This record gives sequence, structure tokens and C-alpha cells, in this order.
Amino acid sequence: MRGRHTDSFLKLLGMTDTIAKNEQDYIEVAIKLGFDPDWRKSIAERMSQNHHRLFDDKNCVTALEAFYQEVLKTSLSLSS
Repeated sequence: MRGRHTDSFLKLLGMTDTIAKNEQDYIEVAIKLGFDPDWRKSIAERMSQNHHRLFDDKNCVTALEAFYQEVLKTSLSLSS
């Protein structure tokens, strides 16, 4: 589940170039982040510029709220 959340977060941030497709790709991304300070800096800058896409997105909050309301409504109608 954490991997899926991270995948979604990175996609919202527009950081798909840091999403590994397999184990070898994961190693290559990690090495590049570790040894290429210019690329690492550009990644950090892009994340900073796009963080509003992640933290200001109300869609997930609205969807979760609707889910809870539906569960409550269903639960109350079953108990009546």
C-alpha cells in the first residue's frame, strides 16, 4: 500500500522519472540520486514547485468524506 501511495504522490508531483519499473531501475534511480547532484537538485526543485498539487488537492478528502457519509447512512438505515 505504501508503494501505491508513493506512486500516486510522485505522479501528482509530475515526478514519474523517479518511479522505478523494476528492481534494476530502482537501483539505477537510487545511484543517480546519490551521485548526480545536479539531477538530485532538479528533482528537489520540481517537487518544491509542484507540492501544491499534492497538498492542496481536495479530491481525495472529498471522496473519503463521501465514503464515510455513505457508510454512516447505510449503517443507520440497517439499524432502523
